[in-house]
Amino acid sequence: MKIVKDYGNQELSFDNLTVKSNIKLDFLDDEILVELNNIINTQFQGGNIQENEMLQSLKDYLGIGLYSKAPCGGFVNFFKVKSIKGEDFVLYSGVKEVSNSHYLITIHKILKE
Repeated sequence: MKIVKDYGNQELSFDNLTVKSNIKLDFLDDEILVELNNIINTQFQGGNIQENEMLQSLKDYLGIGLYSKAPCGGFVNFFKVKSIKGEDFVLYSGVKEVSNSHYLITIHKILKE
């Protein structure tokens, strides 16, 4: 596991009431299409990674404990995505419910397996 892109704490924050449902991230001559609603829908599971070993490896690598929050103060979310070039990446983000059905998603890092 390695970090390929590290964002500042509020550098990539998106509000689900004002931003369209998906965004495009460009990096390393590649791009990722991020569907924000998919991240929101998996907030209570901690993301879409089902393999416990991989999830624990990510938490260990980033120093995240059982009761840790993301740097933005939201729930930790690890979301596996494919880039336009077909490579697998993991988005490390925080999801915070500001008010009823109003979410703030902050992407902190992009990692590669």
